[in-house]
Amino acid sequence: MSTKEKIIQSARELIYKNGYNNTSIRDILLAADAGKGQLYYYFDSKKSIGLAVIQENIAEWREELFEGILISSSDPEKDFRDMLKWFYSFHHEQTKYYGCPMGNLIFELSMEDEDFRTVLDAFMTEWINALSAKLVEIPSLKLDNESAKEEARAIISQLQGSILMLKVTQNFSVLAETLARLEQKYTSYDQVILSQS
Repeated sequence: MSTKEKIIQSARELIYKNGYNNTSIRDILLAADAGKGQLYYYFDSKKSIGLAVIQENIAEWREELFEGILISSSDPEKDFRDMLKWFYSFHHEQTKYYGCPMGNLIFELSMEDEDFRTVLDAFMTEWINALSAKLVEIPSLKLDNESAKEEARAIISQLQGSILMLKVTQNFSVLAETLARLEQKYTSYDQVILSQS
């Protein structure tokens, strides 16, 4: 891993656990085992590191969720369930629940700086579009494009809200129950996700 990659990965972890404003350049340097000169060779400010972290998160979501799961297939219900399982697995593997990496950034940074808000808003639009396209493919839902976007926004709101509740309660069942309800509402599966908890 290059020094630049180590800086970004260290910053990602620190910002996820502590927040952007509570993560200092010094914290990042220590975690990455890098010198100030090395950091400023690649990044001209803490903001540029923050933007790199956001872009790294988006790239991961795009690869694993948008393109890896929410792509057109012959089994859209399974794809929807796989999205829910993706959220389940990420949080279930943790011993302490820090929230959603992207949700945390949106909550903290959307009003901090217009450059942050613009990138985060584009991310949310991409997620809504990918999810709504998947919902249109589920025959039993009978959704047109506009209705599917409304449903996608509602689903994302429920997911992010339950992850916020998970963060404050540190009780995994809060998220598991929401995922199970979404699975029951939008697919013919019956509490497969909740039964895994």
